[in-house]
Amino acid sequence: MVALAGCQSNDTVQDVEQLDCFYPDAATMSAPRWVCDVMPHGIEIGAVGYAKKSVAGLSIMRDIATNDARARLAQQFESNVNTLFKQATQASIISTTDRVSEDVNEYFESVTKNVTSRTLSNSRVIVTQRSPGGGLYTLVGMDKATYDDNIAKVVAAAGKKDPALWNKFNNNKAAEELDAVLSSLQKL
Repeated sequence: MVALAGCQSNDTVQDVEQLDCFYPDAATMSAPRWVCDVMPHGIEIGAVGYAKKSVAGLSIMRDIATNDARARLAQQFESNVNTLFKQATQASIISTTDRVSEDVNEYFESVTKNVTSRTLSNSRVIVTQRSPGGGLYTLVGMDKATYDDNIAKVVAAAGKKDPALWNKFNNNKAAEELDAVLSSLQKL
């Protein structure tokens, strides 16, 4: 009966935050909640990386865990930006064909991947923790101001109208609609 109570879908956020967290590589040992992706206050976006115990030493483990966390952070950031862009597109492009909307989305997704793959500026290691199993967990994240700055960089990069990508928009209407979307994104 108790096991079924944990499966109810009407748990509140507060109830979920009170749940215990355990290390994935030491399932019987309690872990800090950030290991279970509960972000500390003040972190707008964050990701947890992991490195298994290695004879190469803690320094190598730290690099592996940090790189893993940054890769996850980049994926999450890219997903967030694409979601924001699609919301702005829906709000800004009213009289368009499906093809124009598809081209605008493809363009922005390409720019987002390009900017994200170069760097996520000022993401930082928040905390690291060794597990009882010997692995190393690392939380990498950004505060709200840093997150907003990175969003602004993506919007600015999209607004530069890279000629190779911009040529996909072979009519003025599509270009105008893309400009409208970028303007609405800058106001978010």
